[in-house]
Amino acid sequence: MSRLFLIAAAGCALVGAASCREKPELVLRDTEGRAFRTECNGSGQCQLEQTSGPAAPPGKSVAVLRARASLVGVCDVASGSSEPERGDCRALLCERDEGCPPAHDLSHGSCIGGYCSEPSHELGVDDAVMLCLAGTGLGRASPEQVERYALALNCGSPCRVPTPCRPR
Repeated sequence: MSRLFLIAAAGCALVGAASCREKPELVLRDTEGRAFRTECNGSGQCQLEQTSGPAAPPGKSVAVLRARASLVGVCDVASGSSEPERGDCRALLCERDEGCPPAHDLSHGSCIGGYCSEPSHELGVDDAVMLCLAGTGLGRASPEQVERYALALNCGSPCRVPTPCRPR
């Protein structure tokens, strides 16, 4: 009987070790209160599934992660298009590096100042747009969004996020 117990214990240990190596499911959150279940491969490509929060504007679907400058964002993409428009991306929020999507061959991303970031890139216009539109809802049609979008587009070189926008 003790031999059977040892075999069962060894089997449980192997199953337990395998499950410890599995990467926990990554849940991403953006500045508009949306949550996304995410599966990323070793090449840094991620599939998103929205699990809560407001739906994408009509004619758009949530499809892609983007890091065109320093911040990583989730973007709503027009049906039939593969590239999002600059104002249709919202920054991803985080508390630690493990809460951010990984870059190529890394186990996790980088969380800097509460945002998922690509630390090797400088702050750019796309970052200013995401920070200026943060918390204003999806799209960019309201008067507040139009004003903040215009402020962001004029962030200068080097880009400085305008004062009324979310800090970085």
